Amino acid sequence: MKKINQFLTSIPTLLSSKLSIFIYLFLFFYLVVFAVLTMWIPLLKNVQPSANMQLILGNYTNVLSALGASLAAGSGTLIHHSLTTLHKKHDTMHDELQKTITELHEKIDRLEQRNQGKDAQKIHDDSNK
Repeated sequence: MKKINQFLTSIPTLLSSKLSIFIYLFLFFYLVVFAVLTMWIPLLKNVQPSANMQLILGNYTNVLSALGASLAAGSGTLIHHSLTTLHKKHDTMHDELQKTITELHEKIDRLEQRNQGKDAQKIHDDSNK
């Protein structure tokens, strides 16, 4: 079960790889753009994708869907990773800030106690004069 989960979590990374996106772009170009060009330019009729080739490589909608899914999976994975990293950094910084604030409050309390002690000593000295 652990291997299956690892495989399933690696699918978005595989779909968003540069190789996959290149393949989908090539198929889109060959099946859509090149096929349209061969319809308009008579000299390219001989290199037009055949019906069998179009069937084997997939239809236009599947190619575009696969490309869209790859891009969405890649961006979703990237965003999730970035947010997770940001949350970890935020939590670490928050803990450090809380510790620093606590230390600052302790220093302020010590300074106030010292000042109160000095003020009391000064009042006591002034009353003795």
